Order: sequence, then C-alpha cells, then structure tokens
Amino acid sequence: MTSAALRPHTLPPHTLPRLTPADCTATQWSTAKDKADAGNRVLAFIENGLHSDAFTNDLYRTCSRHLFGHIAHFDRHGFAYAWFTTSDDKADFIRHAMNASALGDPAWTWSDVEQHLQRALADHPHLQEPSAWTGNTRPHGCPSCRCTPQTRD
Repeated sequence: MTSAALRPHTLPPHTLPRLTPADCTATQWSTAKDKADAGNRVLAFIENGLHSDAFTNDLYRTCSRHLFGHIAHFDRHGFAYAWFTTSDDKADFIRHAMNASALGDPAWTWSDVEQHLQRALADHPHLQEPSAWTGNTRPHGCPSCRCTPQTRD
C-alpha cells in the first residue's frame, strides 16, 4: 500500500461539486476547459487533505497565478510550507479562500473558478477549523525554518 493510500482524506472523493467547461469563461490565455480542469484539481487536492507532498507544480501555478490573490512564496515548496504544513495552516488556506474577493470579468480573470470554489467550500464550513485537518505539524514553533515536519498522532 502506498503512503498516499494511508493518508487520511478530509472529505470523500467528489464531495465538492466539480466544474465543467460550461461553468467557465475562456480568457485570452486559458480555455474554459483549462480553467475547469485546474479548478477540479484544486477541489480534489482539498478533498484529499491538502497534503504538502501532493502539492504539484500544476497546483502551485494555478494557486499562485490565478486564485484568491495568492503570492508565489518564492517557489512551490515555500507555498506548500506556508499553507499545508499544519492543521492551522490548512484551515487558514480554506478561510483565505472563503474570505477572498472573487472579483473581475471572468473573460480576464479566474473569478468564475474562485466563485465556484467558494460555493463548494461554503457547504463545508468545518473545513475552516483546524480540527477538520489531520496530517503534519511543525516539530517546533518556528514558522520560517525548513525542518522536517513530524506526523501528528
């Protein structure tokens, strides 16, 4: 059995409603299908527990370029460390998504994807609480170090 199979899931697969290309508006740079596919990968990542080792380059590009005013955090690892290391971090990620302004014309922004994610997450308010998340914790209180996280019992 793989380590991914042993990780707890926060929600059963496909609990959060998926996007279709019809839900999205193409931009000059992204097709409606591209936006829907990327949004669905974010939804699956949330359902699977926001595990930092599952935060792919593709998810990093989507989040840091298109969603909820996120910044790059230098690279994918810095982004994952900031948002997906502890249960508090994961709850903060969901709270940030829920409280962000999803504004702008979807022909120029990803506001349509952001709004869909917010609607999907609104049905699961418990995800904004650290108790909803299981997984890794920092071995000590230093938020800026790169020490190896320990698995929480």
